[in-house]
Amino acid sequence: MGAILTPAPVAAVSDEPIQRLMRRFDRLDAGLVAIVMGMGAVVCLGFIELLRSPLQQLSRVTIEVLAVRALLFMAPLLVSLLLLMRDGPLLLAGDPAPRSWGPELLASGLLSMVLLLYFMAAVIVTAGLTLNQGDAVGELGFLIGQLEPARFAAALVKAGGYGAIAAALCLRQNRPAGAAPQAMASRMARTILMGIAVLFCLDLLWTIAIDPLRMGSH
Repeated sequence: MGAILTPAPVAAVSDEPIQRLMRRFDRLDAGLVAIVMGMGAVVCLGFIELLRSPLQQLSRVTIEVLAVRALLFMAPLLVSLLLLMRDGPLLLAGDPAPRSWGPELLASGLLSMVLLLYFMAAVIVTAGLTLNQGDAVGELGFLIGQLEPARFAAALVKAGGYGAIAAALCLRQNRPAGAAPQAMASRMARTILMGIAVLFCLDLLWTIAIDPLRMGSH
């Protein structure tokens, strides 16, 4: 009777998804954050230079707003691809059973959303400091105000969805037990190429089908 009433196995099973989720978030370290913010700063600087050269008649404020809004549009795709390349090998070695993918998909979606926040923080700070004319705090406040709630929420949803889809692609390609390192590298390369193609197609579909509907509803 005592053995039947022992709850330990049930607790272990129920705790496993949470532990897997926490293990993924443990990989959100300073190195990954630095890479994402560095990428945001570099992409922002390049975008500002692209706008400044041919469009010299535009005001400084217009260039800042264009840079921030354009990069908010691109950010979900960029951070999801970065997460795919960083966590791909880990996911390729994961559990092949689709019923066990839930924690990994949830973790990848949430991590993509968190990385989007860091990316956009770097973009806003870079744009504000690059074209700043004295009032840095006011400049940053103005640029944050350009992130309309609806646009920002849509970007977060896209980032979460793209991150989960990229993780699913990796889990689908995961290696069998004992696979050689060469096979792992080949699977990783194939998964990255597939992820880039799928996410670009989804982003194009979102732009063509969903964005016009969302804008038309306002």
